[in-house]
Amino acid sequence: MTNDSLLPPPLERLLTALLELPPLLPLPGLVSPQEAGDGAAQLVLEVLDTALHTPPAQPQRMAAVRYFCKHARHRLGLSSWRDLQGLLELYPQSDEGDAEVARLLWGMEAQEHVRALRLLVWFMAAYDITELWQWHAWMGTVGFEEALRESLDTLGAVAVVLLWQAKSGRTDHAWVQRFARRALGHSVSEGPAMLAFRDAAEAMGVPQRVLARQVAHWERAAMGVDDAPGLRVLWWQCVAEALQVHVAQESGTAASGDEWRVDVSPVPALRYSEAGVVLEPQARELQANTPVVTALRLHQRSWAQGLGLWLEIQGEGRLSAVHQTAIAERFEAAGHRAPQLRYVNANSAHPATWLATWHWEETVWVPRDMPVAGVKRWALETALKATEHWLLMCGMVALAGKPLGAALALDTGLVGVDVKREATNEKKF
Repeated sequence: MTNDSLLPPPLERLLTALLELPPLLPLPGLVSPQEAGDGAAQLVLEVLDTALHTPPAQPQRMAAVRYFCKHARHRLGLSSWRDLQGLLELYPQSDEGDAEVARLLWGMEAQEHVRALRLLVWFMAAYDITELWQWHAWMGTVGFEEALRESLDTLGAVAVVLLWQAKSGRTDHAWVQRFARRALGHSVSEGPAMLAFRDAAEAMGVPQRVLARQVAHWERAAMGVDDAPGLRVLWWQCVAEALQVHVAQESGTAASGDEWRVDVSPVPALRYSEAGVVLEPQARELQANTPVVTALRLHQRSWAQGLGLWLEIQGEGRLSAVHQTAIAERFEAAGHRAPQLRYVNANSAHPATWLATWHWEETVWVPRDMPVAGVKRWALETALKATEHWLLMCGMVALAGKPLGAALALDTGLVGVDVKREATNEKKF
């Protein structure tokens, strides 16, 4: 039976917005690698936000979180609590060191917040708390309050915020209120927003504090970006189509004569999960002891981890140290980063399998106000960039199977992507 409290249209819109969020993380021990990464990313954001809450300064706090999510997280490689701890250890506990950390994390002068962050990280390390589920489980115990009291002289204002958060979760209320304002399309006071949120949590069968934490995380992660998952799906579909066109045009030239197909992840995965496109040959004849490219994967990280974009090219056959160096130099000469090359299977009983990986600074946040034409243009540019990497790697791997003298003719043996075709290709999407 329908709950009467859900009848008012504003609450229906809030409930709909909550149901569109990615699912809650499962219990510890049941998480997949992606979900574990999501939890690690959520803990980093929660710790930073707690430090920024001391002393309270909501506009500055939200601006700092926005900067971290859009700029600092991927540039600094902060995907876990230990990454954050390592960054803090690189800089001395001084005015100059704290100022530099604040600029790196938040793009502003905020030494007092960095000092609060150091204290919070120290407190968690003292009790061996490094995972999100540990943090939340411990926060609801008597032992947590006792630990705060024992460290009160050291923690100061940080202890007050943590105790406040453990008792009521009110540090999440600002984010819940902001979420409600976005969902309803107008400003709403804290009281009505939290009452509506409580009713929505009951209708969903989710504890209010758990849902508040999750909403706070998604709202932090989407700060200043106003992400549109539907447009991201369109972006990926355009990338897949453009990549298929580029590969069809280039097959039989520099890369190989194989026919390649492009597969795109299911739509629900493209909205929030680690997903993307995969390029693989439909059929090929393996040549013994000859290195060959076997797949290309262009993927996004999950929404919780910031939707960072990464490219991976897989191949078989052994690449000598000389050829690996030549590959790196060729990519740098073409204006790209050198790949991170590693073997994932070097068993002598099977062909050696290697991976070349690039972690691009680009993220797949798609603003709601981006025109469809802009989404398609961006997708075409990304597909073109991925094709260039694929062609360069295919060409270099083909040279690796030849005598070393042939491999030295790097600048004349590869065919690049014809960027003049882009305007023609754009008409097809």
